Amino acid sequence: MARKKMVAFVSQRNACRSIIAEAYAKRLGQETFECFSFGLESDRVHYLVQEVLQSRGFRMTYYFSKRYEVVERQPLDLIILLHPSLKEKLPGIPYPHEVISWEFEDPTLQEGSEEEMKRAIEKLCDAIEQKVKDLVATEQKVA
Repeated sequence: MARKKMVAFVSQRNACRSIIAEAYAKRLGQETFECFSFGLESDRVHYLVQEVLQSRGFRMTYYFSKRYEVVERQPLDLIILLHPSLKEKLPGIPYPHEVISWEFEDPTLQEGSEEEMKRAIEKLCDAIEQKVKDLVATEQKVA
């Protein structure tokens, strides 16, 4: 069996998008990827993100906000930015790796009611889940 590809999902705060991506990648790509997430700054995982992921069967004790320094010793093969604007802010990583960008806005930073935000997080989960499924399928074809 080939070595699992080391993948990190990156967002600004590691409080919403990258946590969701890490959770789905661990669920859907466990045979293919070793997954992490980090933020350019760390924050707490947003309580509505926790609520939505728990309702989808994720154990939130495994997911917490962290900065690059927490995972920097991991030899990352692939870094997935959850928004293209993060590319210029990414810390210097001193070894060869691939960087790709997905474009997702953080619904926890938008104006609106708690219910609207929760619905937006649900939609974000669905969209990220599909991107992760596509990523896993692509990687399995290559392997």
